[in-house]
Amino acid sequence: MSDIKPWQIILIIAAIVVLAFTGWRMLNSNSIDSPNGHMTVDVITGQLYLVQKGKAKGIMYPAKHPDTGDRTLYPVNEIDDSGKWELHPRTGDSIPRDIRDRSSALGSGLSIKILDEKPIVYVIKK
Repeated sequence: MSDIKPWQIILIIAAIVVLAFTGWRMLNSNSIDSPNGHMTVDVITGQLYLVQKGKAKGIMYPAKHPDTGDRTLYPVNEIDDSGKWELHPRTGDSIPRDIRDRSSALGSGLSIKILDEKPIVYVIKK
């Protein structure tokens, strides 16, 4: 113990104070709001679905439709609150030809015609 110098003691005390202050700030800070789900669309009908994972570990897109079991729920984004929607580029480009042929909602490119603006909430695993 005699090898400890005064500046080392000050440094240890400063480290403890900084650690205590950081812990206090973390415990008293407001929590960050996480998204409550992902907006998707059934590319066959154009119906919006708010997909929530619930207790599932993750969501794989395209997601399964709750009624048919087909993987037809693709992520969608609203364009500047204009009421127009488009598919996410990463998944929208990979829609199979047979689904495109059956679809009444798919437009040119990534645009999609929405059936109802109010989404149906779908929880994958409750």
